[in-house]
Amino acid sequence: MMKTLYFSRVQLRRDPSMKALQALLLGNNGDKGQSQHPGHHLVWSLFADGPDRRRDFLWREMEQPEPGAFLILSARKPVDCHSLFCIDEPKLFAPVLVSGDRLRFSLRVNPVVCRFDPSRGRSVKHDVVMNELRAYPVDKRAEYRFTVMREQGFAWLERQAAKSGFAIQQNEVRIDGYQQNRIPRKGRGSEMSFSTLDFEGVLEVHDPTAFLLSIARGFGASKAYGCGLMLIRRV
Repeated sequence: MMKTLYFSRVQLRRDPSMKALQALLLGNNGDKGQSQHPGHHLVWSLFADGPDRRRDFLWREMEQPEPGAFLILSARKPVDCHSLFCIDEPKLFAPVLVSGDRLRFSLRVNPVVCRFDPSRGRSVKHDVVMNELRAYPVDKRAEYRFTVMREQGFAWLERQAAKSGFAIQQNEVRIDGYQQNRIPRKGRGSEMSFSTLDFEGVLEVHDPTAFLLSIARGFGASKAYGCGLMLIRRV
């Protein structure tokens, strides 16, 4: 049985005092990758009611209608202790689905594959696009980047579908938005990086229980940084 989940839409307040703080809260250097770092902390502030809390939510930053808008799927209702947000009343996430239902979906993910690294003696996660592009000469990678993104992105999503109770057709899925994201590491003088891909399209549900459990878990890696939340609506 799937645990109780809430779907929430939150937006940074739009009054003049908050507008003055927006650049500080969201970052104003124009680097979308960097902007995910403050987004991570902003969303976490809605659920950090204790020092030992573990993340029990997925989120996605929306570029429209204004910066500072987030969609959140969580096991608890968000609580705005700092009066930063306008929060729509959270709704129970309990879609009633049957096998054969067709749904429109939107998904931003960090798609990875695991490859054994002899120098570390263990498997290491690699971006699916760059993992494939390494087979091409360096001076040819830009030329094949889009093709590889489409092929490897779809293959990755097909693998997710096979174990998550849904099916997709290549002509019904758009793949776009491949980019590298950089997150500063506090006190380490370095950055962590991860890639993102955006999927939009239509899927067909085969196993409603497995599908909804997969949505609750999220897809791919870097879920703490705004990846993995699949948004669905009926066709």
